[in-house]
Amino acid sequence: MFSAYTIVFIFLVITGALTWIVPQSVVVSNNGVKEVIYNAIVNDAGEVVKGLGRQPAGIWNILMAPIQGFEKSSSVSIAILMAGAFLGLINSVGAMDAGIGALLKKYTGTTLIAILMFVFAVFGSVFGFWEEIPAFSIVIVPLFVLAGYDVITGLAVLTVGATAGNMASVVNPFSTGAAIGAIGNPELSLGSGMVLRLILFVLLYAIGLFFTVKYANEVKKNKEKSLVADIDVKTMTHEQGHLPELTKKRFWSIMVLIGIIVLLILGYMPWYEIKFADGSNFQDIINAPIYLLAKIPLLGDILGAKYITPLGDWYFGEFSFVFFLGSILIGFINKIPEDKFVKEFASGAKDLLGVVLVLAIANGISVLMGSKTSGMSVTFVYWIQSALQGIPAWAFSVATILAYVGIGCFLQSTSGVAGITMPILGAVAMALFQNSNVGVIGGQIMLISAFTLGINFMSGIYPSATTMGTLELFNVPYDRYLKFVLKIFITMLAAGCILISVSQFLGLI
Repeated sequence: MFSAYTIVFIFLVITGALTWIVPQSVVVSNNGVKEVIYNAIVNDAGEVVKGLGRQPAGIWNILMAPIQGFEKSSSVSIAILMAGAFLGLINSVGAMDAGIGALLKKYTGTTLIAILMFVFAVFGSVFGFWEEIPAFSIVIVPLFVLAGYDVITGLAVLTVGATAGNMASVVNPFSTGAAIGAIGNPELSLGSGMVLRLILFVLLYAIGLFFTVKYANEVKKNKEKSLVADIDVKTMTHEQGHLPELTKKRFWSIMVLIGIIVLLILGYMPWYEIKFADGSNFQDIINAPIYLLAKIPLLGDILGAKYITPLGDWYFGEFSFVFFLGSILIGFINKIPEDKFVKEFASGAKDLLGVVLVLAIANGISVLMGSKTSGMSVTFVYWIQSALQGIPAWAFSVATILAYVGIGCFLQSTSGVAGITMPILGAVAMALFQNSNVGVIGGQIMLISAFTLGINFMSGIYPSATTMGTLELFNVPYDRYLKFVLKIFITMLAAGCILISVSQFLGLI
């Protein structure tokens, strides 16, 4: 297989070729109602011009796209670099190796896989964990290699776990939350369909765990069973035969990493969805210490407390901040000299620079595809939506899941896809289910789960920046990755499809 850079660039060229054939379309809003105007563009004056949809991309556009993609992905890129810098520092003091050694003494085999896969599945279900995978892979993959498994096992714990969580998206604000908001039904909340999504989470996690443990045990018994046995992969483990001791400094360094993970969960969790009778919500309660700190004279100003983003509203900027803060804390805890601190910080960021470059090319594809309001992406979504208009109610969930798998080939942003499709498909669900036992709410709940299942299935196998960047880190070919995950994700998709289809008969909606 070609390198990740080449594969993603080939997709970029194919996308450029499609611009010569596929017309662009735009999404307009009339009195709050979104409508797709097919084969149209928006001119410089902001006017919709029909019949001029085809906008062929030339060599200039194709080669400029990765540069524009880098600008577009700047917030994600700096987050990846900051995480890499932090992990470079924590590795330089031996904290990760010592922590891995302590973990291997306490947990082994299936237990280790089950615990960590569950953690990443929860991350996916809570805040859509995916772009963060390259940063965490530097820790997780060596852990499983040292435990006697292979690189694929470590990657599986991350990607299969995260995909299971993302496909269920129990409280993920970037998919489930965005879908509910885009439908615009005031009777829907993040709690609507929670039971269905929780059962879906357990089902998908169990399937992923079964396949991963089965493969891992085979590899541990016979290294020749590894899918990358014939490849010179990078394991990112040290050459020494023993792991360093978990000293007090290394222990507190690990505590900084755990603190970062806890902060990220608190920051991304949609606390505002937990509402009380007096009109307040849980976000006010959990952020009370921050608000109180901001009112303290001098101290609040020194800390900049009034500028702190409230927990529940975090995004990639805050992700970068906590890893940058963590790097500073690692320096103080371990009393790292200034020159060594700067060297290790830069070296850690450099290790993930390849991921950022892949990210730039991948985002170049989305530049050519267009946005959630205009471009070829809207055209593809329009075609798929049109095909779903006359679907019978009994086949709605299956057809919608497959539709979102198709949409995922052209548009990866879950919130963007929700914004384009949910206003229209939400209305389709209303028309199909308003006179049925399921009712409008039940039909729209099925739609939301079909959306998260289908779009995130595609995200798991699509050669995106995250996937290709992570594979490039460990020199794992894309075809070997697909050979492992395809059967798992297809099984997840089929099981989820069945559960959503029969949910109305099981009283889950």
